[in-house]
Amino acid sequence: MPVIPKSARVPLTAKQPEACPHCGSHSLTRRGTRKKKLEIVQLWHCNSCKRAFTPGPAALRNKTYPLRMILLALTDYDIGFTLEQTAARLKKKTNRSVSASTITSWLEQYKAHCSYRRLRSQGLARFPANQTIHRIKLYHRQIYSYAYHRPKLDFLRAGVLDDKRKGDARFAPLADFLERVATDCPHELFSRVGDSKARASQAAATFADTVHAIVNVRENAATHTAALIIPAVGNNKLRHETLQRFMLANDSVTVAVEIPIWLREPDIAALEARWGIELAPKVPGQERGITGHIDILQIRNGAVSILT
Repeated sequence: MPVIPKSARVPLTAKQPEACPHCGSHSLTRRGTRKKKLEIVQLWHCNSCKRAFTPGPAALRNKTYPLRMILLALTDYDIGFTLEQTAARLKKKTNRSVSASTITSWLEQYKAHCSYRRLRSQGLARFPANQTIHRIKLYHRQIYSYAYHRPKLDFLRAGVLDDKRKGDARFAPLADFLERVATDCPHELFSRVGDSKARASQAAATFADTVHAIVNVRENAATHTAALIIPAVGNNKLRHETLQRFMLANDSVTVAVEIPIWLREPDIAALEARWGIELAPKVPGQERGITGHIDILQIRNGAVSILT
C-alpha cells in the first residue's frame, strides 16, 4: 500500500463531534486513526456506550475513494467531458487511476445532486466542455472568483432552463447582465478604501428590525447538496468555493456565483424616496455607493433565488 500523505487526512473527522451518533452522549475522546486506501480518518470513542465511530454523514463512510475525488469526477462529466476524459483528468489532478465503470457508478449514486445532466447534451451542442464555465477574477479589495454557466444563460434566453416553465424568457436580461459584468462593473467603486459601510455585508440595516425577523428553515436540493459537500472539506474558505463550483456545474438552477452588485447615488436616492428609508448616511460633498457580492444566484420555480 502506498504511503498516504498528511494532506490525505479528512479534516472533518478531526473536529470534536457534537455527540455520539449511537447514543447521543457528549462524552467523547479521540481513539487513534484509521488508514483507508486513499485517506486517513480520525476515530472517536464514546465513553458512555463504549463504541468507536468516525464523524460525518453517510456519504463519507465506507468509501474506497475520498468524496473530493468523486466530486471532481461528477463535475468534469456534467460540464461535458466523456467518461474516458473524466477518468484521465481525475488521474492528472489526483495521481490516482479510476476506471470509467467506477465513475459511471458515481454518476448513478449521486444523480439526485446533478440535475443539470438532463440538459448536458444540449449544453454541449452550444459550448464545448472546456468553455462551459466562464471564470473571471475580480480584484475588489480581495479576490472574488466570479463565474457563470454559459449554456444555462443560453437556456434562460430561450426559456428552456426550467422544464416546467418552457417558453418563460423573462430572465433573458439577467443573462445579458451576467455576461457583461466584466465590462460594466464599476470596479473602482468596490476598491474604495476607508468606507466599510459601502459594503452591504458590513453596513447595519437601520431601516429593518432584524431582531424580530422570522427565519424559516427549509429543506431543498441546495441544503441537501451542502450537507453532502461541506463535510468533505476542512478549510472554511475552500468549503465555500467547493460548494459554489459544484452547484454551478452540476445543478440545473445555479447560473452564477460571486456576482458583484452595486448601487450608485442615484439608485440609493431613488430607493430611499420610494420606501422612506435611509440606506446609507449622507456625507457632504461625497456621492454614496453600496457594493456587495452574491454568493450563489439561482433561477428556480419562476423566481430569482439568492443563496448566501
